[in-house]
Amino acid sequence: MSKDEYLRKLRLKIKKLPKQEIDEAILYYQEYFEEAGEESTDVVIARLGSPSHVASQILADYAVKDLDTDNSPTKKSFSAVWFIILAILASPIALPLLAVVVLFALSLILVCGMTILTLFIFVIGLPISGFVSTVSGFAVIFQHWQTAIFFIGIGLVVFGIGMLLYSPIVYFSKKVSTGVVRLLKRLVDKITNRRKEGK
Repeated sequence: MSKDEYLRKLRLKIKKLPKQEIDEAILYYQEYFEEAGEESTDVVIARLGSPSHVASQILADYAVKDLDTDNSPTKKSFSAVWFIILAILASPIALPLLAVVVLFALSLILVCGMTILTLFIFVIGLPISGFVSTVSGFAVIFQHWQTAIFFIGIGLVVFGIGMLLYSPIVYFSKKVSTGVVRLLKRLVDKITNRRKEGK
């Protein structure tokens, strides 16, 4: 395989990345080939591995880098997970192993996603139920003031707990998302490196 063909295949495999990232990656590997010299193309390709192997590394690295550089954890977590899945799909591994890895990744994402969603529903539901309880307390204040004070008190406590839990839940969800992406990246690295060493 020639250098140009290698770089063309690599560009195709990473086409989902932003244009600037693609250009930087291709430029890096182009310079890598040029430094080795035209006669060492086969040696460089053997050292790097297939375009699929390099693409899976680039996609996984971008997922983690992209996750670390943005302040919007939820949106970037989904983006990072998407790039990790693309990295897994781009890696040159056998179909049965690929199916197992993809199913593991999707199961992990689903479990963590449902846990985070449940926590967010809980933390949003607390202030809403606290507000409803407080309003209910004010609604019955003239019929039975003891019941009204009870509902107002419970409502304010629940509302306060919901507001206090919001920041820790956001922090926890960001840490879990980052942890899942890093775990999947390590899995991709381990699989692709083992595959490369086995060749």
